[in-house]
Amino acid sequence: MKSSILYRIFILSFFLFVSNCARFTDENTVVLRLDGDDWGIYFNDNPDILNNEFNANNLDITTVPSNFRNINKSYRGSIWVRKNFEITTEQHQKSLALQLGKIYQSDEVFINGVLIGKNNSAFGKDPDEFAFGRPRIYPIPHDLLLEGENVLIVKINSSLSTSAGIITGPIRIVTYEEALNGNLYDSLVELIFVGFYLFIALFFFINFFNLRDKKEYLSFSILALIFSGYELSKNEVRFFLINQFAILKFIEYSFLLILPYGFIKFIQDFFELKPFKYQRLYLLTQFFFIAVFAIIHNPVFWYNFIGYWDIHLLAVIGYAIHVTFLKFRDQARGSTIHLLALIYLLYSILKEILIERGYLNSPSSLETSFLVYLVLMTLALRFQFLMMKRKLQNRYERLKEADSLREKIFYYMDAMISGPLKSMKEKLISFRESTQKTKDKNLVKEVIEVQSSIDNVMDDIIELSRLEVLKEVPFKEQVNFISFINEVIPEDDITYSIKVNPETEIHNSLDLINSVVVRLVDFPPFKEFNHNDLIITQDLKGNVHFRFLLFHSNPKVSQRLFSDLVENYNTLTPVKVKWAIILEIVRLLGAKIDFKIIKKKYLKIDLGIAAIVPISELQPIKESKTSTPSTSNKTGKEDWRVTLKRIWKFLKETEIKIPNFKKKK
Repeated sequence: MKSSILYRIFILSFFLFVSNCARFTDENTVVLRLDGDDWGIYFNDNPDILNNEFNANNLDITTVPSNFRNINKSYRGSIWVRKNFEITTEQHQKSLALQLGKIYQSDEVFINGVLIGKNNSAFGKDPDEFAFGRPRIYPIPHDLLLEGENVLIVKINSSLSTSAGIITGPIRIVTYEEALNGNLYDSLVELIFVGFYLFIALFFFINFFNLRDKKEYLSFSILALIFSGYELSKNEVRFFLINQFAILKFIEYSFLLILPYGFIKFIQDFFELKPFKYQRLYLLTQFFFIAVFAIIHNPVFWYNFIGYWDIHLLAVIGYAIHVTFLKFRDQARGSTIHLLALIYLLYSILKEILIERGYLNSPSSLETSFLVYLVLMTLALRFQFLMMKRKLQNRYERLKEADSLREKIFYYMDAMISGPLKSMKEKLISFRESTQKTKDKNLVKEVIEVQSSIDNVMDDIIELSRLEVLKEVPFKEQVNFISFINEVIPEDDITYSIKVNPETEIHNSLDLINSVVVRLVDFPPFKEFNHNDLIITQDLKGNVHFRFLLFHSNPKVSQRLFSDLVENYNTLTPVKVKWAIILEIVRLLGAKIDFKIIKKKYLKIDLGIAAIVPISELQPIKESKTSTPSTSNKTGKEDWRVTLKRIWKFLKETEIKIPNFKKKK
């Protein structure tokens, strides 16, 4: 319970953070945006482009950021890109830096022919051997910039098979402080997402130990753990921990290689699918690739391999969509949510492949799509858990009702049968110890009488126990009251009349109404009375009332029965069990039963049951054919006393008498 509350608090806090974590860059800190389609490009190893006499008009025009490999796929030499920009006097007074996006593979950056950065090293003092895929921030010396026109030249060298150039943005000149803060902020946001993935992994891992049969909990926690490791190994903060590009890149690719298998395993556990034929071989293949990466210690080789390996992710997503669609067609629980999450994930993977290859200049949405996938599947798993919990709760309630029913049956059996059985046991013992065997016939007769009394009361005991454990009516129907009640009341046993609106309907358990009416008519103490009449009427709210009027010439009989009906029984008898059954049915029907002594000799029993009467029938309004809005408003303000009189008159006019009914002899 505590983990569930903590989980909800964390989810709410996380989404509140995400909804407010957007960072807006102050326009005063952005000096100049350099991205666009006005860059000149030069495919040549000769650095003559750095000379002031170089004619820039001979350069081809290209767009930056983009993948220059797509312009000339066979070329493997140096690639130069050039752009002119202007600096105002006000901008020249600030401490500025050049901010570039992800560069593949290595770079040298010149402003006005002077080197200001090389391979993620300011001024090229200590350039990294490998730094591809990392954003660049190069401070610009104040005396290097000119007020007016300046020239920016970037030299790109890449032995990567699919990528060469400035692949992503931003590409701009900003204040040095803004460049550092922007990169740090982006890294911290990514770390918060990683923390969310780790929390999901831990939450379901703990739940798996409480529910060992829920294998999808374990596979989902492993999937979230793998993805969090992959995202953490890509974050720029990693270089604060260990400034080893090759080691961190190896860890990143190791997580990436086993991520598809974890994804497939979770889907199979979620939908309870069997592994496909070569699934274990697929996993061993991924570990084989990791071993190859460990032997061939070359990040460029790793990148080139992953560039072709990641195409098969489309097949993995295709398999996932296929099995999910089959489950969706079978209306499996959670298939709809999973299908929607997969479609978004497929879109993000396609988009990421295009971005990495430079075909698309757009922010990556892979992290967001996987976050959406994890959140949606978290909700789906929790929903499944709640449904399972609800089933177990219902099963527990049924078992509890069964236990309660058994206890009540045993209680009533002990109260009503143990006495006769104990008496019979004593008689049998005395008979066995007696030497006279002439009492066999009398003993058999007594046994038969006890058995008969037990049979008569056992049905009532079971029915009373069943009704007491019920909390509500199991099934309700809506029918016309008069049509139904005419088939229920036994005409030979009671005199009755009906004064109810013909359009009245009841919506309740017809079996229980039938049972309570028949049990009241056949209630044994009522047979002692000289007259037993039933009048079925209706009150102003439309509810129907079964009003039994019993007469006995001896007032003591009426008073005694009244006392028996209203008292709380300390001991049970067959008659009291029958009356308890009637009271339980009244409770389940939501009805009300009252008793009253009239003139000492009459006992009145009133059973009220909710009914439905059309408003037009209950309050008939005769509309004039030439009615106007003024007359309509006048009739709408009729005094409530007049309304009550009209309703009462209508009820008296709707009396229905059943012909040929028989009076009790």
